[in-house]
Parts: sequence; structure tokens; C-alpha cells
Amino acid sequence: MDKMFKRTLLGAAVALASTGVMAKQVGVNSDFTVEVYGVAAISLVNYNTTSNDVADSSTGQDQGYVVENESRIGFRAHKDMFENFKITMQIESGYVDSTDWGHGGVSGGVLGFRDTFLGASGDWGNVRVGRVLTPLYEIVDWPFSNPGLGSVFDWGGIGAHYDRQSNQVRYDSPKLGGFSFATSIGRDDNDNGGGLATADDSYFVSANAKYSFEKVTLMGAIETGNDFRKVENQDNTTYLVGAEVSLPAGFGLAAAYKMEELDNAAGVNGADVEQASYSIIGQYWNGPLGIKLGYAANEDAELNGDKINNSDSNTVSLQVMGVIDGFVPYVRVAGRTVGDLDTDIVTRFGLEYGF
Repeated sequence: MDKMFKRTLLGAAVALASTGVMAKQVGVNSDFTVEVYGVAAISLVNYNTTSNDVADSSTGQDQGYVVENESRIGFRAHKDMFENFKITMQIESGYVDSTDWGHGGVSGGVLGFRDTFLGASGDWGNVRVGRVLTPLYEIVDWPFSNPGLGSVFDWGGIGAHYDRQSNQVRYDSPKLGGFSFATSIGRDDNDNGGGLATADDSYFVSANAKYSFEKVTLMGAIETGNDFRKVENQDNTTYLVGAEVSLPAGFGLAAAYKMEELDNAAGVNGADVEQASYSIIGQYWNGPLGIKLGYAANEDAELNGDKINNSDSNTVSLQVMGVIDGFVPYVRVAGRTVGDLDTDIVTRFGLEYGF
């Protein structure tokens, strides 16, 4: 399944359809508060409506329309252990059709595939131990990879950052005026997923910071580590700067610049590789109707300072959606181009709702 859709479309209407707000309490014989929540999401997608030759296709696909199932479910229990010290336990499935190819092809529909952790929180902040998003990837994923820009800004290019990772301890600060931050430390797990074993010396640290004033939010993030993806001596560094701006009359803008670097990169005789990316998104909301237009590009990667030909890519995407009593129908049309390959037109028709 296309990783660009890890974050569901409901995020585009986050203020209107937050799964955390909509979670339903279920009856159990316990004084813990127990909730079940999830997202139902089905779409029809065609990744290649224009190219006649798969070899010349930017997506490398020619399969006509297929049904993609991005539905998931989660369970959460919480209770105060001490004053100002709440314990939260959560287990969450991944999307039904997703696959974690980085860990042996683990099926995404299994419980524990998404955020699954034991945490503690209070007015001092929030600590989670287990499987969660890295602070850097949280910003990469939202808002700068939506709508449909993940093939470039998320998992496209050289990919010198983690996304959702086990073996991690993460701290999120409370809001300090308009400022907040998050930081984590973690290790890569084995190829079977689940965090039962770790790779020697494969560890990372990640952090983000946000500052909001008036209708502007500034963001920055960095992640760095050793033996990235369990490859000995392959070290990674990725940083990002970006901003969101709310404009009058329902308009909004978001933009970010990201640089990714791999030292002693695997597959290129231990050379150093780096690649810059950027994302620009405009949106308009008029009541229940939303329109988002986004453009993201990876510049040519550089190998020891020299450009790698045809390593660039870009995606332009237009999405029209509605929010109808909690349901989110949408249409998305995107053009994807990799190097000098043909531009593929990707079309998607879907319906989602959270509960």
C-alpha cells in the first residue's frame, strides 16, 4: 500500500473529526476509563492513468483502479495513579492494507502496528514508552505531506529519517505560552518488528519545537542517529523548518524545507549522500467544503557534493473534500514525476469517518 496515506484524510478536518474526541467508552468491570476508537476509510485509487509503458512510469504501476482499505481501530485505558500523574495504556492497529516492508513485511492490520505504548501524563507533560511517531516525523507527516505529497516529502528520496518506531521513549512538553517541544530517544528493532530485539549500535535521537503567535505557527525539527536502518556505520541526520499561517476568509498556507543526509550510505561504497526537499500547501474552507492544493519536490540528491542525475521528483496534488455529519467524502487528483520518467496522474475517490 502507498505509504503516502499513512495519515488519514480525517486529519485534514482535524478540528472537525478528531478521533480522540470521538472515542467511545465501553463497559468493562474496571475502574479504568476504557475507550475504543478508530477510522473507517475506503478508497478507489488508480496510480497510473496516463502512461502506456510501466517502464516509463513514475509510479511503476499499471493496475487500473483498486480498492484500498485504510481502516484501523485502537483501544485506550487510563486512570490516575497519583495526583497529577495519569497512566495511559494504548494499543492500536495499522491500516488493513498497509505493510511494513522495513521489518520483514509485517502486515499493517495487526494490533500494535501503530501507536502502542504505556504512558504517564500531567500538567508537567506527557511521557510515552513503546511504539510512537518520532518528533521529527510527526511534523513531516502533518501538515507537510498532506494532501497526497508523501511520495516526495515523506518516504520519497533518500529517506534519512524514521517514522513510527518501537524501542522509543518520547517526552512532549506542556504548552509554555505559545511554545512547546517534544524529544525522544530510540533504537531500531529487528526485521520482524515488535521491538523484541535491537540492532547493536543502531540508535537515534529526535526532537521538534513549535511556537505559535497570532495566526502563525513556526516549526522546526531534527533527527540524528548511528547505524541507520541497522546498516553498520551508516549515520543519518535530517532537519526541517516550516510554518503554518491562517489567513482571512478561510484560507491557509503551510510550507517547509527539509534536508536529509546519510553518511557512509549503503549501496554507494560508503559515500555521503544528501537531498533537499520542500513542500508548499494552500487550503480553503467554506463551511463543510474544503479544497487543498499542494506541491512538493525533492531536488537532485548529491553524492559527495556531485549531483545524481534523475534523482529528483515532484508531486502536485489537488483535493476536494466535505465534512458531512462526521463523514468525509473526497476526490484527489495528483501528478507524480520522478526524474525524466513520464508524469503519472493518480486519481483517488474515498470516504472516511472516525468514531
